[in-house]
Amino acid sequence: MKTNRYILLFLIFFTINLYGGSDKLVKKMNYETSYKKALEKAKESGKPIMMMIGQEGCPYCNKFESKTLITKTIDSKVKKDFIPLTVLKFKDKDKYPPRLSPSGVPTVLFIEPNSQEVFYKSFGYKSKREYKVELKKALNIFNQK
Repeated sequence: MKTNRYILLFLIFFTINLYGGSDKLVKKMNYETSYKKALEKAKESGKPIMMMIGQEGCPYCNKFESKTLITKTIDSKVKKDFIPLTVLKFKDKDKYPPRLSPSGVPTVLFIEPNSQEVFYKSFGYKSKREYKVELKKALNIFNQK
């Protein structure tokens, strides 16, 4: 009987993690889900793209989204300076150029809209404090071009 409870708890946890990915960023934060649309917006606005690449069931991706990206301070900074885009590495592979596919997740790529070159990369889970530094670095590099 105890084994059945553990199996049930595992399945519930697994299901929550499996579907808790970038839907949060799309529904709550209005991130783009198409590279093409994000690129159009970036070219119009002159802002770089901030492309968050996650994976279904990735606990670090879910933690990065729920503890860092969804917070008001980070969200307002991202939307002020970047065009946010979120994709899932395998599920959305037809929604972004294959050359942008990372080896690990979560990965955030900062992309210059005209050349479409990645000018800065951030790997792994970052706390709010750490990610503020990453955003500042990316923006400084972009503004120096």
